[in-house]
Amino acid sequence: MIDSKTIQLTTLWFVVMIFIQTMSADNPPINAIGFLALLLVLVLPVVILGRLAATVFADGGWSLRAR
Repeated sequence: MIDSKTIQLTTLWFVVMIFIQTMSADNPPINAIGFLALLLVLVLPVVILGRLAATVFADGGWSLRAR
């Protein structure tokens, strides 16, 4: 099962994507936050996939058997 931290990271990724799509470039502090948001958009998928892979490998891999 996916833990709540992975779900929170995924939600954060969607929020950051919405922020990037709706931000305006008129305000320098907002631009700085936008730069941080771009970094998060690039890093969060790697972290999410890493957590999911660690969960799968910790459980012994994929299995079609009922638990």
